[in-house]
Amino acid sequence: MGINAAIRCFAVGLVVAFGLLAEAHAAEPRVALVIGNGAYRSVPELDNSRNDADDISEQLKRVGFAVIDGRDLDRSAMYAALGRFAQRVRDTDAGLVYYSGHGMQINGQNYLVPVDLKIGSAFTPFDLIKLDDVVEALNYTAGVKLLVLDACRDNPFANSLQQNKSSRGGATRGLAKIERSQGMLIAYSTQSNSVAADGVGRNSPFTGALVREIQVPGLEVAAMFRRVLINVNRETQGAQTPELSVSLLQDFYLNPQESDIDAWKKMGSSASAADLKRFISTFPESVMLDAARARLDAIENASERARLAREYAEKERRLRGDLEAAEAGYKKAMSELSERRERDEREQLAATKTSQIPAAATAPVLAGTSSSSAPTAAVPLRADSEREQKSKEQAAKEQAAKEQAAKAERERLASQVAAFEADKSRLAEERQTLERVMTEKLARAQAERESAEKRVAAETARLPVYALEQSRTTAPAPAAAPRRRGAASCQELNARAQLGDISETDRDALRNCR
Repeated sequence: MGINAAIRCFAVGLVVAFGLLAEAHAAEPRVALVIGNGAYRSVPELDNSRNDADDISEQLKRVGFAVIDGRDLDRSAMYAALGRFAQRVRDTDAGLVYYSGHGMQINGQNYLVPVDLKIGSAFTPFDLIKLDDVVEALNYTAGVKLLVLDACRDNPFANSLQQNKSSRGGATRGLAKIERSQGMLIAYSTQSNSVAADGVGRNSPFTGALVREIQVPGLEVAAMFRRVLINVNRETQGAQTPELSVSLLQDFYLNPQESDIDAWKKMGSSASAADLKRFISTFPESVMLDAARARLDAIENASERARLAREYAEKERRLRGDLEAAEAGYKKAMSELSERRERDEREQLAATKTSQIPAAATAPVLAGTSSSSAPTAAVPLRADSEREQKSKEQAAKEQAAKEQAAKAERERLASQVAAFEADKSRLAEERQTLERVMTEKLARAQAERESAEKRVAAETARLPVYALEQSRTTAPAPAAAPRRRGAASCQELNARAQLGDISETDRDALRNCR
């Protein structure tokens, strides 16, 4: 019973393992094997092989490859890595093997050197890794096959092998060209039977150029390696020229992101400022960068001019409203002041007439009074006279108070009129200043816009032909190439001409170099 349970558990484990393996295959349309052998045990270490492998692995992961990594592998570990790669590369869209380290050819056959090979010993080719086995592992994919060999360093094992009788024809410097390569792209760091440089920086010249080109989006893989070839030839001043064998039956993009050329064409002439800013940040090394900046400047200058025009219109509207309010207030204050003066004059006239009536009316009464009644009327007349005097005094006080209030109101209204007049003068002066400043700003913005538009025209005229016409599968000139024809550019054009990768425009430029 225990044995049956164990068998069932083992069977379930196998099902789960195969399920996980199937999921891994489904999730890995691209698989790469990256090996960097530098710490050889019996010869001086290669300084850059680990760096080369690390940097290539990082870039391949960034563009969607599932990477099997191997560093400083002995013979058994190299074959184990090849076995894992062959299993995982089945039914994938692409398989890639990158090797950095020592390699050699023996009797026309290519071999990779594991780190445990001992110099001076009687080793045979069976102690090495046959490159045909690497090709066989790549053939497990029905998709694109890529083999990248930075393996032609000056080999210290070659002399030892030449003394070995079992080697028959002996070892030859460099690698031999692989003949059975249909459906494959094979990139050698240098030409057959030649030696490649290990490099003095972090990477070898070949791998350093390859790392840079993988980061360029939208390059068809053959075009990408041609750019690597040109850059290595230029950087080594012709001492090293990689070799490329292309027998692919389809286009393949190592970095499938959109290229700067495709993005530029897609934007068209109606690109917005946001589109151009995104292009500049995405493709900081593009040859279209100056044209993109010129177009962005033109758009931003036009936008600035429109903003200034809106700002001027808004300020002018606000000033006009303030002026209208000041004018209305001025008119209202003047009207109130005029009405107040007229009312005060009428009231003063009426008061004057009223004060004159009692004296005229009492005179006849006093004149017609008989002498016999004088003693009897004396007391009432005196009382009336006192009341009349008090009434006059009260009326005088009231009149004085009214005149004081009227005077204060007139002064207030006059002050208000003066304030409105001052506001009108200030606002009129402010409007004139605004018009002058905005006119100068608008003129300056217009001049900058015209200058930016001229730059757009000039930079567009300088764009390479491929930026406007070439298809995606055609390799553009290297992004780092100078825009003005100089000695380095002429050297690059000459290298491109020798490789047959040159357009009519560049051919015309090459004639000017001679």
